[in-house]
Amino acid sequence: MVEQSSTATYFDDASKYWDRVYASDTVKGQVYRNRMAIALRWATTVAAPGAIAADVGTGAGHFAVALAEHGIRVAAIDASEPMLTHVAQNASRAGVADLVVPIASDAQRLEVPSATCDLVVAIGLLPWVRRPERALGEITRILKPGGYVIVTMDNASSLARGLDPGWHASVRGLIRMIRGRNGRDSGEAPLIQWPAMAKLRDFDRLLRSAGLHPLRVAGVGFGPFTFLGRNVLPNGMGLQVDRLLQWLADHGAPLLRRAAVFDIALAVKPIEEAAATG
Repeated sequence: MVEQSSTATYFDDASKYWDRVYASDTVKGQVYRNRMAIALRWATTVAAPGAIAADVGTGAGHFAVALAEHGIRVAAIDASEPMLTHVAQNASRAGVADLVVPIASDAQRLEVPSATCDLVVAIGLLPWVRRPERALGEITRILKPGGYVIVTMDNASSLARGLDPGWHASVRGLIRMIRGRNGRDSGEAPLIQWPAMAKLRDFDRLLRSAGLHPLRVAGVGFGPFTFLGRNVLPNGMGLQVDRLLQWLADHGAPLLRRAAVFDIALAVKPIEEAAATG
């Protein structure tokens, strides 16, 4: 999904998963759809029909298609060829194939000219790249002065992940060792990939160090609640808990908002800074 590495291979193998999860009636599906809804609401506020956008780490292209349905021209960028096949299929089914251009490219070396995009979106990208600061630097480079970025980061202060010891770094090695002894890591399926996470202040610092000025930040996702990767709540109850906690976070519960699974930010590339460094 993001770079030519074992991570890209992982997403090659999981390419069909992303089509299923966005359509699923699960907590994870609900969280992903909510995250996309926030990003789309912000995107259509700052980018009018006819604007040029890049969706970096596009995956199966669900967000690229959603942008195109609003008349925005989108470069759907991913390092995974199977993902880009799904992008083309999804764009064709939605009737927007003329507005979505799949591009194979590493997120840390984007094959896009500088200052060409009005909007760059990176949903679920930064936790999977080896050097997120380099990916953000590339995103800033291809953005026009005064253009906007919508980017997400996995939250290191997430309530749901903090309650599951399986997400703690000290436990991950033990889980892999147990699976190895039981013969589960036989090479028949890819190993679990652990996304990088950051606290909100570090996410803000990362954006500013790339020359971006954050305008809005929101937290999204409260679940699924798991223990060693297994759901501890029935699906229906998990959906209700996620909706309730999300509503509370959206209506003035700052501590809870900081405990969401994902942080999503809207940022701008200042015109004056771009001119000073150009």
